[in-house]
Amino acid sequence: MAELKALLWILIGLGVFIWRMVQKARATTAREQRERPRTTGKPASLPAGSFDELLKQFQASARPPAAPAPAATTMAGRPLPMEAAPRSRSLEQTTAPARSLEKPASPHSLEVPQREARRAATLPRAASQPNPDDYWSRPPVNTQDTRQTLSEMLKNPASVRAAFVLGEILQRRF
Repeated sequence: MAELKALLWILIGLGVFIWRMVQKARATTAREQRERPRTTGKPASLPAGSFDELLKQFQASARPPAAPAPAATTMAGRPLPMEAAPRSRSLEQTTAPARSLEKPASPHSLEVPQREARRAATLPRAASQPNPDDYWSRPPVNTQDTRQTLSEMLKNPASVRAAFVLGEILQRRF
């Protein structure tokens, strides 16, 4: 029974939502028809003339009108103020000649190598150089030095504080 009530409420809500959307659509359509009334004339059709006639029409429409256009006025009939925008000032130097940043190609022979080839016998070998990341080739650490360094660190309060913070981070209880 509870499921039927929930389904009924969902259907009622959906119906109200659709009814309000239809009402909004009608109101919008009515407002648009008031703002832009439809014209009853025929829709514009394609011109029946040739290309030359169309070209002449375009050229005629592009020519400036013979009579000057009437001055623009406000809705009250007063002329609009004719303000000229100040001329923009630029710091760009347009008189400087353009220079290319490319280097001219120098002629060289393709047959002569650019540098002398090195023989493989003179190249350094990887096995002859020690590897700094090799753990086993490091010299053993003196434990006496480590104890002295540790006692010096414990005497310094800043290092004790850092050790405490690191201990809290590395040995979390949770």
